[in-house]
Amino acid sequence: MVRNFPKLDNKKKEQIRTMFFTLKILALFFSAIPLFQYFSQSLEINSIYNNNITFAISMILIIFCLLMFFLMFIFNRNENNKILQGLEMVIFLIVFIVSIYVSGANESYNKFIFLFIIISYTIEYDMKTGLIIASISSGVIIAMDFIFGNNNGVNVQFENDIALIAMFYIVSWTLGFYVKLEKSHIQDLIDYANKDGLTGTYNHRYFYENIETLCEDSKKSNTTLSLLMIDLDYFKKYNDMYGHSKGDELLKEITKILRDNIRVKDILCRYGGDEFCIILPDTNKEEAILVANRIREAVCSYDCYGKEHLDHGKMTLSIGVSTFNNETENSKDLIENADLALYRAKFLRRNKVEVYSSIFDQVKDVSDNNTNLLEDIKPLKTLITVINSRDTYTYKHVERVFNYCNIFADYLQMSSEDKRLLLYGAYLHDLGKINVAKEILITNNKLTKEEWEELKKHPQDSADILSQIKGFEKVVPIVLQHHEKYDGTGYPNGLKAENICYLARVLTIVDSFDAMTNQRPYQKTKTFEEAFEEIERCRGTHFDPVLAGKFVEALKSI
Repeated sequence: MVRNFPKLDNKKKEQIRTMFFTLKILALFFSAIPLFQYFSQSLEINSIYNNNITFAISMILIIFCLLMFFLMFIFNRNENNKILQGLEMVIFLIVFIVSIYVSGANESYNKFIFLFIIISYTIEYDMKTGLIIASISSGVIIAMDFIFGNNNGVNVQFENDIALIAMFYIVSWTLGFYVKLEKSHIQDLIDYANKDGLTGTYNHRYFYENIETLCEDSKKSNTTLSLLMIDLDYFKKYNDMYGHSKGDELLKEITKILRDNIRVKDILCRYGGDEFCIILPDTNKEEAILVANRIREAVCSYDCYGKEHLDHGKMTLSIGVSTFNNETENSKDLIENADLALYRAKFLRRNKVEVYSSIFDQVKDVSDNNTNLLEDIKPLKTLITVINSRDTYTYKHVERVFNYCNIFADYLQMSSEDKRLLLYGAYLHDLGKINVAKEILITNNKLTKEEWEELKKHPQDSADILSQIKGFEKVVPIVLQHHEKYDGTGYPNGLKAENICYLARVLTIVDSFDAMTNQRPYQKTKTFEEAFEEIERCRGTHFDPVLAGKFVEALKSI
C-alpha cells in the first residue's frame, strides 16, 4: 500500500503528513482511555497502596502512548516504506482491539473508535485500503459478539452492531470514492500544468522543476545522472514544405519513437519547438551514448511522410549528451553542457551524437602528458570560471573556438606541438577579460568608444597573465596577436602579414567566424554561409588570404 497522492510541493506534502499524524495520535490517546478505565475500576481507590498502583498504571499507559507516538513519528517519516506502513496499520488494529476488549468486548461502547483508522487510511491511501480496514474491524466486532454474546437466544449486541458495521463500509466506500475523484481531478490539473498538449510528454516547466531535484538526489546518493538534448534536423524546412499540421503529426510520431526507445524510469520532456530532453537516472556516459545512438538510428529508419524531400532522404536528429559531475556541477551546468554538445552535433552537419567534455579535459588530451603544465593551467581554469560567471557568452565562445581550432588544425595537418599551442591559445585567448568591467561584457547596447578601448586591452592583459607562468611562453604571442589584422589595422600593436604569428593568424579567423555567427549587441548575427562570404571578402585585409580559404574549406568538408 503506497500513498497515491499526485506530485505536490514539499510544503503541501508536509501539511498533509501532519494532518494524518495528528489524527492518528488523537485516535491513539482516545483508545488509551478505555485501558485506563479498565485498570482503575479493578482497584480499590481508597487504598494508598492501590493509589500507587493506579499511578504506576497511569505512568505505564503514558509511556506506552509516548512510545506509540515515537513509532508513529518514525512511520510518518518513512512514507514510502511498505513494510512500515503495514506494521503501522497492524499496531493500530491491535491497540484498538485490546482497548475494545478490556472495555467490555461485545458490550463495549467504544467500538466506534475503528472509524478513526477507517477514515484516516481511506483518505491517506485509497478506497481499497479503507474497505480492508473496515472488513477487519467488522470481523473483530462480529467475532466478539458471537464469542462473548448470548448464542442461545437473541444476540442483542450483534443486532446493534450491524448498523455500525454498515457505517464502516458506507464511510470507507463514500469517502474513498470522493478521494478517488479528487485525486483524479488534481492529477488532471497537474498534467495540464506539466504536460505538453501536443505530444503528451512532460513540458519545459516540468523539466526544470525536476532536473534540479534529480541532480541534488544524485549528489546525495552519489549516483550517476545523464541528460540527452535532442533536436530534429531541418524540421523548419519540413514545416515549410508540408505545413504545421503535418509538422505536428511528425512530432507526435517522433515522440512515440522516443518513448519506445527509453526505459520506464527515464523522463521524456518536450523542451520547446522541435527540441526534446531525456533525463536518464542511474545512467553513466557510456550507457547514455548507447541510448542516444539507439534513438538516432530508430528515427533515421522511420518511414515518415515526405522524407524523400528531406536531406539524405530521411528524417534525422542531432543529440547532445552530458553526464552530471556530482562533485563540481549543478543542474544548470548539466543543461548547458548538453546544449553545447548538441550545438557541436548540429555544427558537425547533423545526424550525430556528440558527448560533452570540458575544454580542460580536452586540453589535457593534447598536453603530451606534461603534468607540470597541467598543474600550471589550473589557476587559469579558475579565472576562466570567474569570467564565465560574469559573462556566459565568453565561456561558450571559448568552447566553440576551441572546437573549431581542433577541426581546423586537423585539416591543416598541424604537428602535435603546433596543435597543442593553438588549442591552449584558443582556451586562454580571452583570459584578459577578467579585467574588463562586467557592465561592458554583458551590455545589450552598442559599445561606446571608451568601452571599446577598455575591451581592446584584453589581448595584452591575457598575454601579461600568461607570461607569468612557466611553460606558456610560446602561447603568449598567440593570445597577444589574435586581434591583429593581416593589413596592419588590428590591435594592440598593428602588426602586418607575416609579422603576425602563424598560429595567431589561424586563431584570428576562427575567433572572428564564431563572433560573426553568434549574437552580440554590436553586430548582426550571420548564418554560416554569410560568415563564409565575409571571410572570403576579407581575405588579404582582415585575414591571411591562404588560411582564410582553407578555413572555409575545412568547415565545408565536415
